[in-house]
Amino acid sequence: MPLPLPPIVVALSGLSSTGKSTVASYLPSIFPPPRYTLTILHVDDFYKPQSELPLRESLLDWDCAGSLDWSRLADTVTKWRDGEKVEGGQVNPQPECGGSAGGEAGKEDAGGGITKTRVEELRDAVRREIKAGPRILILDGFLLFTPSVPSTFRSLLDSKILLRAPYAQAKRRREARRGYSTMEGWWEDPPEYFDKVVWPNYVDENRGWFVGGDVEGTVDEEACEREGVRVCDGEEGGLGEVLSWVVGEIMGKVEKG
Repeated sequence: MPLPLPPIVVALSGLSSTGKSTVASYLPSIFPPPRYTLTILHVDDFYKPQSELPLRESLLDWDCAGSLDWSRLADTVTKWRDGEKVEGGQVNPQPECGGSAGGEAGKEDAGGGITKTRVEELRDAVRREIKAGPRILILDGFLLFTPSVPSTFRSLLDSKILLRAPYAQAKRRREARRGYSTMEGWWEDPPEYFDKVVWPNYVDENRGWFVGGDVEGTVDEEACEREGVRVCDGEEGGLGEVLSWVVGEIMGKVEKG
């Protein structure tokens, strides 16, 4: 009998409003049970209390490493790797609207180019290539493996994926959101929050992956290779293409073991 494959922790990171959560929501449909066990953990569930958040430009900073409880998150990932059930982890989540697809995948073209046909084709490809999969943990978060993240946490990651979006697109998406549910209630971005907090944090944390520190420029392949970071170059083909790329990255990691 072959030995079970080791569990895999996939960090799906990137600037706020790049489609991380949308992409993650389709993965349970593509890696379905019982052959695969895929758990999604949303890093937004690991914020510190609002009273402990740092400030930037005199504003509460929800978008920096100092806003997250890394010790609790690392402990949760370690428990998952050891086979324990973890609080907040969604194991093979199913759609609220019914059907056989996970997350948003039951909705035709619900995710900007992510069609039911594309999801089915990706699921078939995974079945052909990976007969029996390992347990997979998807970490969905805005900041997961940049320099300010504790090295003890970064060492827990098997796959580091960065999703990109140009400034104008990310700003438009972020500012279109009504707000966010927090432990304390409801948060709405104050005026100019994207330009004063969100974008500067992204640039500060991710400039190292790009030539000349230009986060809208060319990927620094040598720097990314050195740190094991894979960068998805954006959404020219829509989120459908991004999903296909992410699935390919996960398959490659599973096949390498």
